[in-house]
Amino acid sequence: MDYIIKKIKIAENIAIADELVGELHISEKSMNDKTADWNLIRENYLRFMSECEEENDGTFLIAEIEGKAIGFIFGYIDEKDDSNFELGDADDLYVSEGYVKQEFRKHGIYSALNKAFEETYKDYNIRKIYRYTLCNNDTMQKWLGNQGYQPVRLVYEKWL
Repeated sequence: MDYIIKKIKIAENIAIADELVGELHISEKSMNDKTADWNLIRENYLRFMSECEEENDGTFLIAEIEGKAIGFIFGYIDEKDDSNFELGDADDLYVSEGYVKQEFRKHGIYSALNKAFEETYKDYNIRKIYRYTLCNNDTMQKWLGNQGYQPVRLVYEKWL
């Protein structure tokens, strides 16, 4: 499968970001019924992502085939501050979002996006890369384990 990976700016490619992040959101909603409808949060969430891109050295990479976006990964620098209780003095790299359209999965596209994403930050002083995934997203958890990630904390929620 021939695809290319390239960096885009969210604000300059809002339709692409909207489509891809929206599909990710729908996928997450199928695994977590507490997820808000995309049309209710779209504008604010895309603005938040764009702000993270601008203010925190964020990167939005897409994979595309023949000019059609088929997947993405997005993350940014989470700068360490003096309230941090973990070891190390460097910044953290937060992988906030990532998704490959269903029909293009199982071709190594997400792994290629992740590799390109990490390569983008190779010259930064990074202490760790972290990300979240849903407890019932077994596919992502397996992939993360294969990439050297380890679960460190569990988030417990009590909805009122």
